[in-house]
Amino acid sequence: MNPSVSIIIPVYNVEKYLKKCLDSLSAQTLREIEMIVVDDGSTDASLAVASECARRDERIKVLHQENQGVSGARNTGLEAATGTYIGFADPDDWAEPGMFEALYTRAKRDDADFCACDYRLVYEDGTATPNVLGLQDGKLNIADYGLDKLWNEKKFAAVIWNKIYRRSLIEEHGLRFESTRNVFSEDVLFNLFVLRHAATASSVGEPFYNYFQMREGSLMNSIKPDHLKRELFLVDRFEGYYASHPNREVRERMANRLFFERIQNSCMYNLDRRGSLIRTWKELREARKHKHFVGSMRKAASDSDIWLPMRLFARIAGMGLLLPAACYMHAFGAASRMKKKMRGRGRAKRSDASSVQPVQ
Repeated sequence: MNPSVSIIIPVYNVEKYLKKCLDSLSAQTLREIEMIVVDDGSTDASLAVASECARRDERIKVLHQENQGVSGARNTGLEAATGTYIGFADPDDWAEPGMFEALYTRAKRDDADFCACDYRLVYEDGTATPNVLGLQDGKLNIADYGLDKLWNEKKFAAVIWNKIYRRSLIEEHGLRFESTRNVFSEDVLFNLFVLRHAATASSVGEPFYNYFQMREGSLMNSIKPDHLKRELFLVDRFEGYYASHPNREVRERMANRLFFERIQNSCMYNLDRRGSLIRTWKELREARKHKHFVGSMRKAASDSDIWLPMRLFARIAGMGLLLPAACYMHAFGAASRMKKKMRGRGRAKRSDASSVQPVQ
């Protein structure tokens, strides 16, 4: 009998975290699962850790391949999966014991093409931000709800590791992850592929997934020179895939919002890695050549669903004031870093206070 859920874990040089992730999956209350670990050419002890876990739990399958990137590893997992539904986990995160039972039970009850749960951000000091998405238990018909509305709200569509997907839908349409050589946010694009064909979505409000947040200094500081190109590729790939979608207005609304988000993400990528103001300005000038730039920025500037500071950025950029727009984003980035630093100090103080033992 095939497992209820296949969980795919792409692995590359994560020996420090992998055991905790796999132990959390082995401890799932849904026992009819398979865990497919794809070691993507790790040069540390990740493969040994995975193999040891597999010796203790026969449901863990360990595959090894030459390095192909996270998309290649996930695609290898998809080829090997046999479950009714497919889930994903990142190797430095972990799941609460009831996660996949709750998702599978809800998905089967609703006959859903995919089912999502909420998640929490967990910081290195042990503190956490729960219920990031604000999901509630529910079911929705995507056509009735509005595909573009569902996408723009991001509660269902942004990440892959808080969901299970119907495997037959993935296989019927040949859905796979785009190579990270071409696209930066491969999980976003995969969800867009799924939404093109899905009819019903379900949700579970409990934050079952723990998304580990590395400290700011742990971010990779090097900037990939083709980052903007890969962000724009995502927009173009979306348009090609949705060209046959019957509702032109839905397609256009999704494309405009998607383009704005990719430009915003490109700016934030540069800021997170302490990129220069000149680089941000040059990337905005390059992005302006794209057919969606002016329309997308102007629509974003008047979209009340977009956070006000980003609407202001969109307004400045949409007016063609690209250097002021770059300056605005860098000022915003500096303020955000200061806010994160102060928040981190606050968490540290609370952690220290909670560790003080009362006098007996």
